[in-house]
Amino acid sequence: MKLDLVPTFFKAIGDPTRLTVLQALGHGAFGVLELSDLLDVRQSGMSHHLKILSKAGWVESRREGNSIYYRRSLGDALSIQQQLFRELDQYELPDDLQRKLADIRAARLNAAQAFFANHADEFELHQERIALFHQYGPETLQLLDSCRQQSHQRALEVGPGKGEFLTALNDRFRQVVGIDISAAMLEQARIPAQQLSHVKLREGDTESLMAEDEQFDVVVYNMVLHHVPAPGQEVVNCAHLMAPGALLVITDLCRHDQEWAHHQCGDQWLGFEPDELHQWAESAGLDHEQGRFLALRNGFQVQTQVYRKPPQTPLFTDTSEANAAAGHPLTSLN
Repeated sequence: MKLDLVPTFFKAIGDPTRLTVLQALGHGAFGVLELSDLLDVRQSGMSHHLKILSKAGWVESRREGNSIYYRRSLGDALSIQQQLFRELDQYELPDDLQRKLADIRAARLNAAQAFFANHADEFELHQERIALFHQYGPETLQLLDSCRQQSHQRALEVGPGKGEFLTALNDRFRQVVGIDISAAMLEQARIPAQQLSHVKLREGDTESLMAEDEQFDVVVYNMVLHHVPAPGQEVVNCAHLMAPGALLVITDLCRHDQEWAHHQCGDQWLGFEPDELHQWAESAGLDHEQGRFLALRNGFQVQTQVYRKPPQTPLFTDTSEANAAAGHPLTSLN
């Protein structure tokens, strides 16, 4: 950073409201109206705060279909900015803000469930324009095999689709769970799963598994994360579900500008930059193991990223427990 930009950089976060905005953005990307509601600030005022934060380099905007979302800026994990983000994450959000965040996630989840309930039968037709399993599945499996250990016995696939990857998991693990929020999509995986002795399917999400204290040695997301309402929070959920030494395997689209995917495929996000995935994983206490990129047709590129949970990492049920173990204050930034 140039020296003459330092005063502007730090002055931008000298306002309590803007600090809380950065706190909220640690839980996902949000639009202006969502942030206005979260912080009970008029839209014009929120736009002003975001303009200041954006100009100083604290936040970035990205278009998702017809909407513009704001997120924290990406950058070197060792930079002062990223260290400050980590410090902010050590403080709890006010209860009312946490409730509003939960409401936004619930609304996005309901929208995703409604889409798949109405479009499950035609979903594959639209996916053919992006990427089908045979185009990325072998690469994902090869990476998994290169990283997994013999002690890994339990696997979870979130959003198993038509069940193509379940067969490979069934051959490698003693217990395999396939979970999906959509009953209609789950039915598509049920036919092949009936022939797989180690596989069980269930309707639900990662939070329902957390409530049951489930633990897995491998968690897999194949072209699913861009459908998830809060992908950063989803990675955190996975860290809770992972045993020490476990792997998180994410195969998904790189960032793109094909807005038709929102309407025809139910995509909530137009792919992800690798640094985005890396930062979410790092915030969840996971280490980046390996990554690969696969060029595909129509301008799409698929990435596979593998993360490992360090051995003997303590499991925390919420952020406050993690803060307490680290000896950090739990005071909210009001």
